[in-house]
Amino acid sequence: MTQTDARVQVDGDAVFGVSELAARSGVPVPSIHHYRKLGLLPPAAQVAPNRFSYDERHVVALGAIRSLRAHQVPLDTVRRVLPALLASDSAGLTEEAWQGLVADGSVSTGDPAAERLLDTAREAFARRGYDGVSVSEICDAAGIAKGTFYRYFDSKDAIFVAAARSTVEAVGEALDRRGGTLSEAEALGALQALLAPLAPLLLEAATRELRDEPKSAGIVASVAQGLAARLRPRLGAKGAIPAARKVVETVILGLVRPALGLR
Repeated sequence: MTQTDARVQVDGDAVFGVSELAARSGVPVPSIHHYRKLGLLPPAAQVAPNRFSYDERHVVALGAIRSLRAHQVPLDTVRRVLPALLASDSAGLTEEAWQGLVADGSVSTGDPAAERLLDTAREAFARRGYDGVSVSEICDAAGIAKGTFYRYFDSKDAIFVAAARSTVEAVGEALDRRGGTLSEAEALGALQALLAPLAPLLLEAATRELRDEPKSAGIVASVAQGLAARLRPRLGAKGAIPAARKVVETVILGLVRPALGLR
């Protein structure tokens, strides 16, 4: 075991080096150093020149940062919201907690560059699939420098996940522009028209989840929940929550069924 990986006990808490922190959190060592220098992590004890010790607080903080970055949140916004997130949830940012933040609008990028990248990626992945799209092509089509891309997304996988999740916002904004209340039949027609061009993206996300790709877990379920939340205010009748879920599930299944050869 190297000095970097050595673990000790300080006041009953396990303290470990950066390599073990990377293994526990799933965040690469260079990213950990980058986040520490940006002041995103809790203070780390310096035990030697260029050597720091970490504990469970840092594992939790990195878990929250990973969740935020997976949802296309820029580092400047991460810096602003992270302390409150950690204070409100000592176990880290769970998917359930994230959905609550999305629902009440507590976290939003509001960054034109990030939005252009997402809009471009969402359309490109829906039309050509994951393997048919490169980061360079996304950047060129969005008019964003490739170096700038990595301010917002760590990889092609990261923007694929973010693009799939952004389906909720894209469809929700279109529903908002329509305004007014909808019957269930009208909601079915409107949602089908809006979601049809993006169905291949959701189908690929579901396929990746079936292959047990960790970053793709729960994408389609969270999109369905988010769409139901956005649709619910448009259904004025009592029982709008189950009605919205029924509409969303009917539309998604209807769009996916032909790809499975089902009637």
